[in-house]
Amino acid sequence: MSPQAQPISVCAFYCCYLLRSLKRGSRDYVYVGSTPDPVRRLRQHNGEISAGAMLLIVHGFPSKASALQFEWAWQNPHMSRHSSFDAVPYELQRTLYGNAQKKLETKLVALCAMLTLPPFKMWPLQIACPDPQLHADIIDRARRLGVSEHIHIACQDIRIAFEEAPNHHSYLGPPEPGEQCALCGQGLEEDRPRGACAACSAPWHLTCLAAHNSTSSDSPQLVPTTAQCNKCRHEHIWGDLVRAYAAAVAE
Repeated sequence: MSPQAQPISVCAFYCCYLLRSLKRGSRDYVYVGSTPDPVRRLRQHNGEISAGAMLLIVHGFPSKASALQFEWAWQNPHMSRHSSFDAVPYELQRTLYGNAQKKLETKLVALCAMLTLPPFKMWPLQIACPDPQLHADIIDRARRLGVSEHIHIACQDIRIAFEEAPNHHSYLGPPEPGEQCALCGQGLEEDRPRGACAACSAPWHLTCLAAHNSTSSDSPQLVPTTAQCNKCRHEHIWGDLVRAYAAAVAE
């Protein structure tokens, strides 16, 4: 790592979760939290209250900080700058900005609305929901709001989702002497964000790859949600490329 580069906090798994209280008199209430271990966290909740059911988790965050940012917005949609009245469909505003902030309906509306807003809609997020009925409900809400297809919503046991999540990301290592960006042809510097294709190993500056995919897209945007290799056309999730570089810098 170069002397100028600063370490980046990278965690292999960090999620936000939605927990329903099963305590008598509180069964209509849900709780939003975050953790690197949802299975252990559920056991902790069950020790603190009479019972609790983890309804779903959201994972795939670029960093712990981004997960905490998502958690706060999900807990406080009526206060978050990401969930403005202009961005949320009018028919959902009464629920999203109402007084029932601890109700399941409010949190489901907030979740799906947030997934259509920057920066969240550009992250490689995944949702694991073990209940088939709730999963179908979330799928329908996401479809009606236009949530991007790169955000994967699975009907999956939370323990399995946690155990099957990648525990590390590909390590880039320092650039080879004389190694050049496959897009601009300039040298790869250690302190400039870079990436490499998972299929053909073509290296790029991440800024070059973002610009390439922006100019070749029918709907250009400053930061892509997915990026296609200019050599082999393999498609990458942008957030995964950023995580891989962050992991390399943190080594």
